[in-house]
Amino acid sequence: MAYNLPLEITHEDKIWMARSSAIQGLLVTGDTLEKLLEELPVVAQALFEACQEKGWTFIANAPEVALSDVVWVFELPHPLLQTA
Repeated sequence: MAYNLPLEITHEDKIWMARSSAIQGLLVTGDTLEKLLEELPVVAQALFEACQEKGWTFIANAPEVALSDVVWVFELPHPLLQTA
């Protein structure tokens, strides 16, 4: 079962950043949007495993969702759509 998660992508000082309000502590960065998207699964997996080890909930308000069920829904601020 797919679980849609928002992923806010911003571009500041030549660095691309992605955060999700549903996952505390998730911050992914990259020099390019492509690099950021390559790093996203790696960082999300590491955070997911750390949460499992500590007994913490990975996704706020959805404790039973596995990382394999996550579908990222990209949110790009309007000015970024023109510069990306």
